[in-house]
Amino acid sequence: MGGNAANASVWAEADVYIAPLGTAIPASVTTPFGAGWLQVGLLDGGDGFEESRSEDKKDLFAWGGLLVATPRKNFKLQKKFSALEDNTTTRSLIWPGSTSAVLSVPKPANIMIAFETRSGGKVKRVISRNYVQVDLDGSIKDGEEDLTKATLVATIFPDATGVLFDRQYTPDVVSLAITPLTLALSLAGANVKPLVLTATYTDATTGVVSTQAAWSSNTPAKATTDGRYVTGVATGTANVTATYGGVTAAAPCVVTVAA
Repeated sequence: MGGNAANASVWAEADVYIAPLGTAIPASVTTPFGAGWLQVGLLDGGDGFEESRSEDKKDLFAWGGLLVATPRKNFKLQKKFSALEDNTTTRSLIWPGSTSAVLSVPKPANIMIAFETRSGGKVKRVISRNYVQVDLDGSIKDGEEDLTKATLVATIFPDATGVLFDRQYTPDVVSLAITPLTLALSLAGANVKPLVLTATYTDATTGVVSTQAAWSSNTPAKATTDGRYVTGVATGTANVTATYGGVTAAAPCVVTVAA
C-alpha cells in the first residue's frame, strides 16, 4: 500500500480563540495569541472541527447531452466545534447580546475566530481574514451522566478578494541530521553523552528537535538511548538513529564503547 503515514492527521490537542474585529493576529505559528484573543476553553475532541461547504451549482448541457458549463455561486463555509465549558467566552457565543443579569434574543456579532490543532510538535492554525458569526447548533442538554455541551457553528464571511482564512502551520520535515556522527564512550569514565538532532523543513528553515524525536539503538546490548542521551553498556559498537515528523535521520551516529 502506497502513501506516507506522516501526512495523515490525528490531532492530539486543539483550541478555538475569538477576538473583536481588528485584533492583531500572531506573526507566525510559533507566536502565542496576544491581547484581545479569548480562548473558548475545553472542547469535545470526539466532535473535533467539522467543516461543511455549500454552493449553488447548475450543470448546463448542449443538445446531445454534452456538458458545456457548471456555473457556481453562493458559496458558504461553516465550521462546527463543541464547547464543554460554561465561561464568559462561551456565553458570549451562545447568548450574544445578553448580560450576567438577563438573557436576550441572540444577535450574533461580527467577530474574528481562530482554530488551532497540535500534535507531535506540529501546529496548524486558520485565522479568519474578514469576520465570522457564531450560532448555537441544536440544543444544550444539562444532565447527570454526560458533560454539558454546546455545539457551535461559525459561518465564515470572505473578504472582498474571496479569502476566508489566513493559514499558519509548522512546515514539514525534509531531512534530519545527527551530530556528532561518531561518539566515543568509556565504561571506565564518560559512558553517557548527548546527541543533537537538527531538522530541515520545507521552507528551508532549521531547528533543533532532539527532545521531541524518537531515538533508538540497533544494538542495545552495547549502547542504549534515553531520549537523546546515549549510555555505554558493553564494549563494542552500535548505530543510534532518530525519527521525527515521519522522517528518519539519513546517517546514524556510530557509537564506540571502550573498556
